[in-house]
Parts: sequence; structure tokens; C-alpha cells
Amino acid sequence: AVRGPITHCNSLERARLVIELRSRTLRKSCRATAFTKLVLPTSVNIQKLFSKLANTVGVALPMAPSTASPGQVGKVAVEEGALRQRAGGRAQQGVTAKEVHGEEEEEDKSDLRGDYGNVFILLVLYTLQGLPMGLSAVLPMVLKERGVSFSDVGTFSLNSWPFSLKLFWAPLVDTWYIASIGRRKTWMVPCQMLIGVMMLGMSVFIDDMIYIDQPAILTLTSLFFVLYFLCATQDIAVDGWALTMLRPENVGWAATCNAAGQTIGYATGFTGYMVLEQMKVVTLASFMFLLGIVFIAVTILVALFKTETPVSPEDEPEDIVTSYRHMLSMMKLRPVQVLIVILATWKMAFPITDAIAPLKFQEYGVPKEHLAYMTSLFMPIYILVPLVAARWTAGKAPLDLAMSSYPIRVVVVALTAIVAYCTPNSMEPTPYAFYSVVMVVGAAGAVVSELIFVAQMAFFARVSDPALGGTYMTLLNTLGNLGGKWPPTVTFYLVDALTCKQPTCTVQADGFYVMAALCFVIGIVWYIIGAPAVRRMQQWKLEDWKVR
Repeated sequence: AVRGPITHCNSLERARLVIELRSRTLRKSCRATAFTKLVLPTSVNIQKLFSKLANTVGVALPMAPSTASPGQVGKVAVEEGALRQRAGGRAQQGVTAKEVHGEEEEEDKSDLRGDYGNVFILLVLYTLQGLPMGLSAVLPMVLKERGVSFSDVGTFSLNSWPFSLKLFWAPLVDTWYIASIGRRKTWMVPCQMLIGVMMLGMSVFIDDMIYIDQPAILTLTSLFFVLYFLCATQDIAVDGWALTMLRPENVGWAATCNAAGQTIGYATGFTGYMVLEQMKVVTLASFMFLLGIVFIAVTILVALFKTETPVSPEDEPEDIVTSYRHMLSMMKLRPVQVLIVILATWKMAFPITDAIAPLKFQEYGVPKEHLAYMTSLFMPIYILVPLVAARWTAGKAPLDLAMSSYPIRVVVVALTAIVAYCTPNSMEPTPYAFYSVVMVVGAAGAVVSELIFVAQMAFFARVSDPALGGTYMTLLNTLGNLGGKWPPTVTFYLVDALTCKQPTCTVQADGFYVMAALCFVIGIVWYIIGAPAVRRMQQWKLEDWKVR
């Protein structure tokens, strides 16, 4: 897979050079833009992690072939020359080139000795992020039990938007800091303390906002919006801190901590609360009080006992104006503009399965605890699918996998509506056959959804301009997240607007099924028009995606 100036190397030497280049490039670009997540599918450290996981579960996972641009190949040549000079210089001292290569391979090999404590701290910090997210996922079900409309749930769904918009203040978090406190702790400590204080305060009057005749939707939305904003800001700071907290050869573990921590936190805030509440161990108020104490305690411990490495001159971030200028330059590129249209429209068909169907099941009598248990069973899918999908997303056209999965996901929309229509009138005795069908349809939707996501991330990694570090990748991620946020919010409102069950209605209709049919048609039309556009977009040269 390697061509150009390094083709004269033997296969082992060539592979080592490419791995070293990717590892060094990843570390440098992430230091330049520390708010970028380490989720690039082609990064070496992530591939090593996935390989280890694949071995554990018995999945064969080949390393992704190189997608190096001509400029990157040139960098490989420079690296190779430097290594040969180093080998030559040491040969005069009795050190062979083979020993030099062995030393370089040792540098890239992950060794967590001395970093176990740091990995644990990162895991805890990322877990804290997931707690408010899981709790905010509980609220729509609690509110639906109180009889609120789908429009009210749509209003509450706005609370999660900050994580999709954090790119717009990430340069500020990355650039401005108080040196005596630390570049990352300047933002992380205040954010976590504020989250803890808010949790304690909300625990006092949360019942008065929910368990009343008309729940205070706007107040709840505003409070959780602030919580999400603080979590997103903390996420930017922790992402950056991970790059200096861990040794360079272990920096790939930051992505592991991120994924595992947020998953654990979300599961604790969502399923954990559901289980404890059903067992009458906690109430919503007492659970929020407990989370507030946890946030404050962890923040105090980290602030007092975990020191932060001072920023070296070469790692000083670029100024804010330059960061925003880069983003504007990217937005002016024709390929990026086409991609924006695709990302903004291709999830219009899926709000029924992504957000509304669980609430419809609950409206029909399925206990919210049962829905939470079934949702938790899908967690392994989100872990294993990327491992299996990597072999199809490593080439020049990773979105081919997404386009192959898209029709299946559209069919799942129709199946979900049919299953909802067939919901039994009573949940006593437990309808295991019905639950089995829900699980099968839900699992199919989860698999194809994750395949599309993995393909999207692989495409972002392929076209991102390496000259701009991680800023390019972060911009594309933000655009992708926004494309998945607006359809559910709009659909919540449309479900209510299209529902008419009064005797005076000319045509009685349930807006859920009207929107399910509409989303199904939109999905078919989008695939007919959009799939060819996506395939044409993948044929553009990588140079077309670069900012000149």
C-alpha cells in the first residue's frame, strides 16, 4: 500500500516507517488542536487497540491500508532519511541499523507501566461526562409518564445540542488559560464544580418542576442545556489533557477511556437510575443529589492531587483568530459544501427509530424500565460493529458501506412502525414474543446505524487536510452531529401537528404513523438522489479537499 520515495525499502522496514509516520503525525496534529477527539479510524494507536479487542472476541481485523497523500509520503521520505543518518551515525559507534530500528519500534510500542493511574483518572473524568447525558435521556420517559406532548419532548431535546456545537468555542478553551492553574484544569475544574453545584440545587426542586399538572418544560430544557454546555466544555479540556497526561506511545488509550467512560457514565445515569428507581432505592431527586456529591468530590481530588504538565513553547496553540480563519476557509471549499448538504439531509428518514419510537411504545403501555433494559443490551453492538466494519472502510470509498446499509435502515423505519402498531394491549403477563421482535428489529437498526457512522468517520479521516491538524476533522464531526440533531426535534413537533383523534376531525390520524410513512418515503427518495451524489463525491481527488 506504500508507494513513492520509500518503495526501495524492504517490506518490514516500509511498514515500520508508515506506522512511525502515522503515530508521530497523530501526536503532532492532536497537540496542535487539542480539542479534537482521537477517533480517527486509520490512526495507528486505535488500530492497535482494535486489534487487541478483536483478538479478545475472536474477530480477524486487518490493519487499514495506507491512505497517505503525496505530501505525507514526502514526510515519510524525510523520516526515513533521518533514521538512516541516525543509523549511520550510530554505526560508527558500533550500533547497527537493526538496533536503531528495534529502538524505534520500542518507542511506538504501548506500555502502560507508569500510566495506569493516568488511564484511571481519564476513565473517571470521561465517566463523569456520561452521567448527566444518561440522566437527560431518562427525562423524556419521565415526562411522557406525566402526559406531556411530543412537542414538549421535542423542546426538551434541544438540551443536547451543545455537544454538537462545541467546535465554535473549542478554540477559546484550547487557547486561553491561567498558567498557574494549568491549561486544562483552568476549564475542567470550574466546569465540573458548576455541574456538581447545579445537580445539588436541582435535586431540591426537580420534583416541583416535573410532578405537577404542567411540567416546567422550558425550565428543565434550560437547566439541562447548561449542564450539557458544561459537559461539552469539560470534554474539550479533558481531550486536550489526555494528550499530555499520557506518554506519547500510550496516547491512543485516550480514545478507549473516552468511549468506555462515556458509555459507563451514560449507562449509570440511564439504566442505573431506572433499576434503582424501580427497586425503590432512589428517587430522581436523591439520585441527582448523589451525582452532585460525586462531581464535587472527584473535582476536588483531581484539583488538589493531580498536577498538570506545563505547556512547552512548541506546544503553544495557535491564536483564536487563526483557528476561526481556518474554519471559514474550509467552509468555502466546494467539496465541503456538497458534504454539508449530504450530512444535513441523509438522516431525515431516521428520527422515528432514533428518538420517537421508544416513547410511542411507552405510550402504548411498555414500562420505561423494560425499554431501558433492552436499550442497554445494544451496547455490545456499538463496540463490536466498528471492529468488523474496519475492513470495509479502510479503502478509497468508505461511504460505499454506508450506502449499502442505508436501504436496510430505511426498511427498519417501516418495520418499527409496524411493530409499534402491533403492541399488545396489556403487558401482563410479560409478552416475551413481542419483546423478542422489538429486540430483533432494534438490533438490526443499531447495526446498520453504527455501520453508517463508522463509514462516515472513516471518510472524514480520509479527506481531512493534514496541514490543518485536527481542526478539519473536528469541523466535519460537528457538521455530522448537527445533521443528526435537527430531524428528531422537528419530527417531535410534526407528530403532534399531524395527530387528529377528535370526533370533529375529518380524517382521524396518529401523527406517529403519518411521520413514519413520510420518513420511509423520504428515505427512498434520498437514496435514489443522494447515493449517486455520495459515490461521485468519493471520486474527487484529495487535493480538492485541501485549503490552499
